[in-house]
Amino acid sequence: MKKTSLILAALAAGAGLNAQDVKSSYSVTTDFTYASEYIFRGIEYAGNSFQPSIEISSGDAYLGIWTNQPITKREANEIDLYGGYKYKLNDALSFEAVGTYYWYPEATEALGETDQSYELGLGATYVYSGISTSVYYYYDVRLKADTVQGSVGYSVPLEAIGSSVDFSVFYGTVDSRDASPNALGFPVFENYNYYGADVSVPYKLNDKATLTAGVHYAANENLGNGSLPDSNLWFTIGLSVGF
Repeated sequence: MKKTSLILAALAAGAGLNAQDVKSSYSVTTDFTYASEYIFRGIEYAGNSFQPSIEISSGDAYLGIWTNQPITKREANEIDLYGGYKYKLNDALSFEAVGTYYWYPEATEALGETDQSYELGLGATYVYSGISTSVYYYYDVRLKADTVQGSVGYSVPLEAIGSSVDFSVFYGTVDSRDASPNALGFPVFENYNYYGADVSVPYKLNDKATLTAGVHYAANENLGNGSLPDSNLWFTIGLSVGF
């Protein structure tokens, strides 16, 4: 779960504190998003992409599948299976544990391309005066990668149209000691920092469906593999339908 959605999830967690306490035993949410680029932790992996997903939740636990399907170039697709649990300590502080399996079906192992990896994560979110602050730590077992990411978000209501403008900024650092586990020879080290910002506007079409448009910016620096720093500006538009 990638990605920018993880960043905005911290903001959504803050907004969710004002939601009704009564919930059904489970819920299913489907999402159909178009992204002009696929950026994950400051690095571009694909151009124009379709990113469908489905998630089922019960109480504070959830399971889902998220995919990135490039539509304009011969770029590899990605399928992520994830699950997690959220624990609300009080009205301001909540914690989350998450696990993700990353699968790259079109990767060629003979060329040293990574075909799969597994990541565990722990995070905390604190909301004060409408400002949501989050810190997450992730460890990828196969890539031997430590990732720490912090984010701050704020939502401005647009009561006239029943919407809001959601802002967030983030900064993270990645330290991988085996970035290409299928490659022959010595382990590949990859160390870099990344940062960026997201602005999204969700519009509720009805009780079940929400249309969200977003503009995003991300950049990386200090890549350990000799690559030059890079930055990207892209947009997304998606339809979420809940059951």
